[in-house]
Amino acid sequence: MEIPEELITALQVPALDLSALPGVNGVGLGMREENEEFFEELAVRVYVDDATDVPELPTQLADLPVCIVEFPVEPLFTPDNGPHDTLMGGIQIEQAPQNSGTLGAVVMRNDDNTLVGLTCHHVAGDTGLRVFQPTAPPSPIGSTPDLSASLGKVADFDSPMLQTIPTPAGGTLWLGRQMDAAIFDLDEAVTQGGDVREFSHEMADGFGAVAQTLAPTVGMFVRKRGSQSGPTGGLIVGVALAVPWSWGSPPSGHQYAMVNQFDIFYLPPDCPDGIIARGGDSGSVVLQSGTNNAVGLLWAGVRAGGRRALMSDITMVEQRLNVTLVWDPA
Repeated sequence: MEIPEELITALQVPALDLSALPGVNGVGLGMREENEEFFEELAVRVYVDDATDVPELPTQLADLPVCIVEFPVEPLFTPDNGPHDTLMGGIQIEQAPQNSGTLGAVVMRNDDNTLVGLTCHHVAGDTGLRVFQPTAPPSPIGSTPDLSASLGKVADFDSPMLQTIPTPAGGTLWLGRQMDAAIFDLDEAVTQGGDVREFSHEMADGFGAVAQTLAPTVGMFVRKRGSQSGPTGGLIVGVALAVPWSWGSPPSGHQYAMVNQFDIFYLPPDCPDGIIARGGDSGSVVLQSGTNNAVGLLWAGVRAGGRRALMSDITMVEQRLNVTLVWDPA
């Protein structure tokens, strides 16, 4: 399903207006949906906390029907365990206790050809913070932290936190960005007191190495390997024009937002326990089904486990962080 770029642009501010309403978690464009049944008809998709308790909404926007989608959007991070001697995509990482996610892939920086880890900004934290695998050690004030599980420090990130020019809508100044992504060094993975780690360009569960990166499209079947829910698959059903990003502390009167994100709905045969993602899966690289083409970086869903998830365009992540997912281990 093709979505005209001019339609996305025209609806960006109205989407932010609606996102400011109580109980609304964002607005997208994509397949019309009724009771989790999808139709090949372009519609405006309004995400809400509770479909039985929604504010007054228009029935049409830009001459398109409006459908209500129950989706409490939440960044997916939560604790996990399980050390890995070989660092690869799909395994659990943690920046601080209670703030963990998934190492999407070991990728290469284009400026110096060094290997770094790719995940979400809300998982890894800001530049200079350490990332651990599998978990971060307790670090009481005044104590020296145990760095044996440290992989390295965050080298760069891109997220709504870096946006400086706001868009006014719904009485709020919105700071929007197209990704929630970060890279971290892996130098401490081979220099600290723990076991020396090896690096792999593959992903866990036999997903193999990324062959190429492609921009995602509505109607594309996808799969991912997350540290919490393992291998699951779904269908891209829409583009979320604006979704509040509930992480960090925006300036007074401002709100962070993720813009032009891709909305994934689970496929029952590919999700045995009925969910596509849960807390701790943030940072997972999403592949086009039947291929090793990377198309997205997963960052949100239902923390307790749900049928929906959101991802960023992986080609945008590569461009903004100046990395490549395709590299030769030799």
